[in-house]
Amino acid sequence: MSRGKLSVLESAMLIAGSGLGTGILAIPYAASRTGFFSIVLFIIIAYAVSTVLHLLAADLVLHSKNSSQLIGLFKEHLFRGKYENILTLFFFVILAVVLFLNLTIYIIVASDVMATVMPLPDNTAKIIFYLISSVIVFCGIKIIGISEKYSMFFIFLVVLYLSLLSSRNIIRDLDFTFGNPVTALALYGILMFSFSALFSVPQVVNNIENKSKIKFAIAAGIGANALITMIFTIAVLIASEEITSVATIGLSRSIGLVSQTACSIFVLLAMFTSYWSIALAQLDIIHEQTNLNRNLCWLAATLPTLFISIFLPAAYISYIQLAGGSVALIIGCLLLPAYYNSIVNSNDKLILGRIGKSKFLLLFIFVFYLIMALSSFIKI
Repeated sequence: MSRGKLSVLESAMLIAGSGLGTGILAIPYAASRTGFFSIVLFIIIAYAVSTVLHLLAADLVLHSKNSSQLIGLFKEHLFRGKYENILTLFFFVILAVVLFLNLTIYIIVASDVMATVMPLPDNTAKIIFYLISSVIVFCGIKIIGISEKYSMFFIFLVVLYLSLLSSRNIIRDLDFTFGNPVTALALYGILMFSFSALFSVPQVVNNIENKSKIKFAIAAGIGANALITMIFTIAVLIASEEITSVATIGLSRSIGLVSQTACSIFVLLAMFTSYWSIALAQLDIIHEQTNLNRNLCWLAATLPTLFISIFLPAAYISYIQLAGGSVALIIGCLLLPAYYNSIVNSNDKLILGRIGKSKFLLLFIFVFYLIMALSSFIKI
């Protein structure tokens, strides 16, 4: 496995690709049940809160010795005393389940697209997607960074193309209201999940070639995700006769067969980019906790996702909300106090400067992630 350094652009696209997965496909469905003003407002809020949290996570990595993944960070700054090993094992299992769940979603969604377009038997499509994705992960961080960079470039082009087609086939006007506040909260939760690249932060911080650009890479990566999300959501809202739970299905039905290929490429690339980054995080976590050969850890991090996708399929939106709520609880309960413990007695310069030590800022971020967790229980 290669361990080359990431350029600033590769780092930013790793952050962008990590979050740009299944969440973006569900956002237009939730957005269709609220007003355009709330869509804009919550994209801005979700971007701001997510960026600050990810910068705090970057500082946590920089102020830690065990910085390859989250479990090591928690063990160093939170899990102390006679229950240290028990707590470490418990949260190792929790994180593994959350990441396996995410990776399974990517396989299921991608295989559905492949089986429709090719066509292929469903399980064959799952195996093909798994083989391509896992090989990229096996090649290591540098190959993943390069793959993320070019994939995100093509995703942006495809989204622009879909927005152009949509502008020529407008079916409905945008609803310039705030809409139902409860539904808007559900939209906020999915946006926060879609912008989350928490597990990729240690990869970026530890592998970026210019550490002075960490702040830019994180802000630009989440910003690219937010921009693509906004463009895609508007395209779906104005041009879909029926806005489906997987947005590309309704959009391709409405703007014709010419868009089917573009929608399929968009979904597949979004699933690939997310699978690569999350699977690498899972690999690092397993390697960090077991000290096994990285090749064995790669197999342990990826192969179960194929079996889970084949034998335990489940509802799409439910997966997203469950994963989003789990991530929010992990962040709120563990990452923020771990961050505070890592910097409270430090005189080093922080990415956010003096405000990085503000308890009010940490409480503010915690409240917004608590809202995200609660929003996962709202039915869309």
